[in-house]
Amino acid sequence: MGQGMARDLEVRHCRALVAVHDGGGVGAAARALGVAQSTVSETLLSLERLLGVPVTLRRAGREAMLTPAAEALLPHARSLIAASEAVMSAGARHGRASVRLGTVESISSFLLPDPLGAFRRQWPGIDVRITIGLCEDLRRRVERSELDAALTIEGANQGAPGLLSPVGLRLIVAPGHPLAGRIMTGDDLAARTLLLSDSEGSFNDLLRSWAARADGQAAFESAGSVEGVKRGVLNADAIGVLPDYAVAEDLAAGSLVALRFDQPLPAIALRLTTLAIPVTGSPLESLAARIRDALIPADD
Repeated sequence: MGQGMARDLEVRHCRALVAVHDGGGVGAAARALGVAQSTVSETLLSLERLLGVPVTLRRAGREAMLTPAAEALLPHARSLIAASEAVMSAGARHGRASVRLGTVESISSFLLPDPLGAFRRQWPGIDVRITIGLCEDLRRRVERSELDAALTIEGANQGAPGLLSPVGLRLIVAPGHPLAGRIMTGDDLAARTLLLSDSEGSFNDLLRSWAARADGQAAFESAGSVEGVKRGVLNADAIGVLPDYAVAEDLAAGSLVALRFDQPLPAIALRLTTLAIPVTGSPLESLAARIRDALIPADD
């Protein structure tokens, strides 16, 4: 039985096939599906192994195109996608469905409560399951169909599909910190500790690259959470680094102070990743719309 199931055609195969045909190539398909180009390529190779015939023709200097055998599969692939979406919608209408959303701790704590509240009022029978993790791991779990969507923090200049809106970064300190109230330079980073919420991940890599370009020799430490960063800077002379949405209330209350720097901080943005474009009217499409509505206007 296990071997037979391993040879079943999967909906992901069909989505990749249709996206390549409709988009005119693997790159366009990846952008439409909101996944990495390598994911689409691997899915097509998996389909070729399953069928035993080539699925794409690779042309030097040009996008890959579907083979005649693959073109013949398109009507069946579209039918299977439609059937899958019908099953999901039927389950949602009877209150048996769930939406699995992965995100980072700061987004879950400070940005998601309002759109999640609105979504739950619209879909009271849908179970929203939130998973907290690192950005790269969450995106990989979407690609493996372990999550339906992931809301992560990215470098704003990566050109990745699904980017929603830019988000500001803040360097924060206690009100009595010696750097508070003046403009920092790269030299001020020397021998300083930058306190982050996570011990690894793309956010850390982005900050380390930025610090290196700023000519600072700062050390990096993890506080384990957003609240840990805030407590850390209040109890030591460390400099916390957090998205502005996570410290807005603290800055307004004066319990924390934002440092000014003579160089721009790294540009970051929020990214919503899904394995495929959510079907219109589905719970996932509704949740994605709620998130976009809540987040994009805030940065306009």
